[in-house]
Amino acid sequence: MNELPLGSRLVRLLAATERGVIGGLMAAIVVLTLAQVIWRYVLGNPLQWSEEVARYCFVWVTLLGAATLLRVSDGHPRIDTLSLRAGPRLRSALDVFSRAMVILCSIAIAAGGLRMMQLHWEQRSPSLELPMAWIYVAMLLGPLLGVFWALWCGAHGNVEDEV
Repeated sequence: MNELPLGSRLVRLLAATERGVIGGLMAAIVVLTLAQVIWRYVLGNPLQWSEEVARYCFVWVTLLGAATLLRVSDGHPRIDTLSLRAGPRLRSALDVFSRAMVILCSIAIAAGGLRMMQLHWEQRSPSLELPMAWIYVAMLLGPLLGVFWALWCGAHGNVEDEV
């Protein structure tokens, strides 16, 4: 039996978990938005909290999704004119440079997310009164996940979704 090494199995589990979390958040956005429309226009009594939760789900989907797209071959759009015209050595150097810039920018965003968490730890959301720091965790977690995927895929290749 040809089993994957433990590291590869854990990475596949992480990829599957990402898909599940993002899919669940997307489903929550659809259900919450539909509920808001029904309660507002059909029942005439708008929900106070659904728009806020849908917005926070959207923030999480955006930041986790951006990281997730780093692990698939055609995830993020890019301008590849120079890369396509370059030889193999220059193409490899451009790939390393590109990954280094992604890592550097992701670390900068994560540092900003950590700072936002610290600054807004006591602040509460308007409707649900959740600590805003929990919303800003996405700004820390998403980019750090992106750093992981940039490093992993640079060393081991892309991790495509299994259908």
